[in-house]
Amino acid sequence: MVKLTPKERIEKVVCWAGLSTNAFALQIGLSSPQSLYQIKVGKHNISRSIAERICARYPEIDFGWLFAGEGEMLRPLEKPIPYYTTDCTEIVLCKTLPAPTSYVTMAGCGDCDFVAPFGSRSMEPSIRQGSLLFCKRCELDEVAIGMLVLATNGRVAQVRKVATLSATELILEADAPQTIPTRFDTTQIEKLYIVKALLEWKNI
Repeated sequence: MVKLTPKERIEKVVCWAGLSTNAFALQIGLSSPQSLYQIKVGKHNISRSIAERICARYPEIDFGWLFAGEGEMLRPLEKPIPYYTTDCTEIVLCKTLPAPTSYVTMAGCGDCDFVAPFGSRSMEPSIRQGSLLFCKRCELDEVAIGMLVLATNGRVAQVRKVATLSATELILEADAPQTIPTRFDTTQIEKLYIVKALLEWKNI
């Protein structure tokens, strides 16, 4: 399947809604259609804010498709995933998940617990700064070496690759050079998530 450009995606959504660009802008809460016209002429990509507005007004539209061109335009009948604008490493330090900013869907990710950005450069190039991570809660026996995970012991939370895994220790490594590996005593891990999918900043 050919991946549509931001210009083509916004044109397709406006056409699907059966509205003019001006009317569509008003429907999604924009005071001016200028930002949509900038996308339609190829000057801007679809920002996260614009994608959020469109999906909030038209929940049939798949966030992953609109934001990054992944999957299909109309979302499958999947469980909506809580979406946060707060960094994922801060979210997991909360005792319970707070009220989300909104909800999103993405094909194949209906079992994820939440979606949130990752603001660090420590995992580049595997994860670009600002990428959205689709995180699924898991047990230690579901994790394998090389996987991208988000782990916390209640004091520290890290997004890293699994380097070493045993019954007593989980060692996570960053992509950034000279970054010291993070060691977790497996008995002290409070929450562990598999990064099931991500939307990279380069796609925005």
